[in-house]
Amino acid sequence: MQKSKRAPGVRRAEIRRILRTQQSATVEELCALLNASPATIRRDLAALEDNDELERSHGGAAVPLLREAEQNFAQREAIDAEEKQAIAEAILPLLAPGSTLFMNDGSTVMAIAKLIVESGIELFVATPAVNVAAKLSESKSITACLLGGFVRQSSLATSGPFAEAMAAQINADLAIISPDGLHPEQGLTFLNAEDAALARRMASQSKSVAAVATKTKLMSVKRVIGVAMYAVDHLVCGCSRAEIPSALTESGVNILSRSKEKA
Repeated sequence: MQKSKRAPGVRRAEIRRILRTQQSATVEELCALLNASPATIRRDLAALEDNDELERSHGGAAVPLLREAEQNFAQREAIDAEEKQAIAEAILPLLAPGSTLFMNDGSTVMAIAKLIVESGIELFVATPAVNVAAKLSESKSITACLLGGFVRQSSLATSGPFAEAMAAQINADLAIISPDGLHPEQGLTFLNAEDAALARRMASQSKSVAAVATKTKLMSVKRVIGVAMYAVDHLVCGCSRAEIPSALTESGVNILSRSKEKA
């Protein structure tokens, strides 16, 4: 069997996600999930243990019990993980070195943040997501700006008037926004009114707007409208173009999608 050639940082991020989701795993389980050799997995576990990110056990590894919010986020990361990785890969060419970005919160945004860190690109990124800001701060090439506000345990992100006021002081080149629903007529919609308001502020402060959405969010309308579709320059999806509803492909927005199907 041909082993995976993914970069060590990407593989170790996946190991962290797996352990956060199920608390522990054996070397054999990780080899099967990541298509990697036992020697590679053991090197990854040793590196993660050196960074105090896990505890080695006989034949595997485990992580300490997480807070409920962290556990819930890890579970969300596991949903449509392949699509989220494809979205991250598709959006990377839009990021010019030295540019200023807004990124809101969510597991899709986290997938993008991880790939940005792997790329080593120089960026200034403003985000309300505490976990995304922490991930971005791992790169010396990135200035991570955490938008101040009230932290919601459900999303691990800030929101409210303080976050909006801080965002209003930043002029960005690109806003990367992950909505709860996306529709050609209703635009980018959200379950929470404060998330919608912050997304709207990010869009208005940016030269360009990229909406990122997995297939399950397409043609979905949630409670509060955040950003009108006419304000979106790019729609970045993790599915193939053939899977995107015609109402979206005919809306005039530039669509970036998975370039080829998995074998």
